[in-house]
Amino acid sequence: MRNLLRKPIVLVGMMGSGKSTIGKRLAYKLNLQFYDSDKIIEDRDGLSVLDIYDYRGEEYFREQEEKTIREVLQYGVVVLSTGGGSFFKEDVRKLIKEKAISIWLKTNVETIHERISRRNTRPIQDHNIEAIQKLVDEGDDIYGKADITVESSDMEAHFVVDTIMGKLKTYLEANEKKLASN
Repeated sequence: MRNLLRKPIVLVGMMGSGKSTIGKRLAYKLNLQFYDSDKIIEDRDGLSVLDIYDYRGEEYFREQEEKTIREVLQYGVVVLSTGGGSFFKEDVRKLIKEKAISIWLKTNVETIHERISRRNTRPIQDHNIEAIQKLVDEGDDIYGKADITVESSDMEAHFVVDTIMGKLKTYLEANEKKLASN
């Protein structure tokens, strides 16, 4: 399947959907380099995402996020995990749709709540289930624009990766046939 890949793979979805964990495993399985946009920004700024939000603001973070995504998409065929809000920005979404294969890790509210409640490293600190439900409801239409959707709720990471591999293979083969017929 790796020989069919011509574009980077970009994981999108809500915070707590497993993008970093799944991204690392997917990259390993495909023998590709893995990048995490949040981690790159943290390393460059010397601050956590939470501290960047607190000290420099969300607008600054979003600018750095877009810059980082643009940069990584020029690296060739890689796996990139993005921040939960990046796909909401129309310019970023268009860029990802044009330059990459986007995969939405769709996750239910309960799983997101359970995962983000374990850590206080997220910029959105309102961990109540109603606030998360509102974010999920807003996100479904946006994330639904991704090329591939994979359910990641309550599933072990290796099952999610295997599901991605199957859907990715189908997607690549369908697009290969489309290109050949043009």
